[in-house]
Amino acid sequence: MKRAKYIIKCLKEAGFEAYMVGGAVRDYLRGVVPHDIDVATSAAPEQVKALFERSIDTGIEHGTVMILIEGQGIEVTTFRTESGYSDNRRPDKVEFVNSLHEDLKRRDFTINSMAMTEQMAIIDPFGGQEDLAAGIIRAVGLPEERFAEDALRMLRAIRFSGQLDFQIELKTLGAIKSHATRIQSVAIERIKAELDKVMISSAPDISMTYLVETRLNQFLPSGGLFEVDWSRYTRTDDPLAGWFYLLNQNGETFAALREYRFSNQDKKDLQRALEAKGLSEWDAWVYYSFTERQLTLALSDSDARHSVREQQEALPIRSKSELAANGRDLMEWTEQKAGPWLKEWTLLIEKAVVERRLANDKEHIKDWFIDEYHRHA
Repeated sequence: MKRAKYIIKCLKEAGFEAYMVGGAVRDYLRGVVPHDIDVATSAAPEQVKALFERSIDTGIEHGTVMILIEGQGIEVTTFRTESGYSDNRRPDKVEFVNSLHEDLKRRDFTINSMAMTEQMAIIDPFGGQEDLAAGIIRAVGLPEERFAEDALRMLRAIRFSGQLDFQIELKTLGAIKSHATRIQSVAIERIKAELDKVMISSAPDISMTYLVETRLNQFLPSGGLFEVDWSRYTRTDDPLAGWFYLLNQNGETFAALREYRFSNQDKKDLQRALEAKGLSEWDAWVYYSFTERQLTLALSDSDARHSVREQQEALPIRSKSELAANGRDLMEWTEQKAGPWLKEWTLLIEKAVVERRLANDKEHIKDWFIDEYHRHA
């Protein structure tokens, strides 16, 4: 907040208006330390850039530049109005204005449509403080207009309900039900980002109840999967736990979520977690051959609670690189060239060490290997 105040001070000294806006104001009023602090100003983007040494044009066509101070970035956006949302996402026209009120009027919900001066005085033209105190998510103005501007706002309302443990105001809720089909116009990457936030929110079951009640889920890829009992879901800081819960509760494989475009690593972790979940027991080899994240995900949808990390740290080795003998040693001991046999025997040695049937000592490994190798030759 110190950096935001400094930016506001510089802008005001240059004759412009400037305020902290959005979620940072909401969080400050809730007693939560704001993380991302945005500044809105009457200064045009080029005027903002001229006042500071370092800046990045993160969205200059829409009036946003990022000011870098002490290695940290704060987005500064010119007061603006928006119109003509032909794609239900981006405005066809952005017009810079000199009115803070007009700028706040274009925002999504009343609790996000407040501004704050550097002296921490609150500017609240739409009753955001009242809704914040009452635990209500209410669209600014007509909810139909806000959702026509950006259909993702419907999912954001649902996400905020779980994040803040708030209720969605009836007219806003009704508008989501009436315009649920519009969510299909939103890029899947944006939808997944919101759902990730739902998975790690304070009360995901609240959000999921609204998702089904509004029928918004029916217009999402594999939307029927969301219709499970979320009261049993235990949130973690890893959104993948929510996606795992979704698949496991429905008895589905990762293929059911392929449209959500997970990263290759997340896809692998989900698939491996489902594989681990299906094992009858977890022995040392399981703790060795699955990652901590994969096993933690597999445990997230069960009553079993123990530290995967402790189990893995107790293993004789954590990776193949820790073996006292390597492929070069095996070739030397057999006078054989590299080939498929090398991978097969390395795996056998690896498993014997992990299962404590063989000490991780080069001479012990050599004796065991030579004996086994000639026995199977």
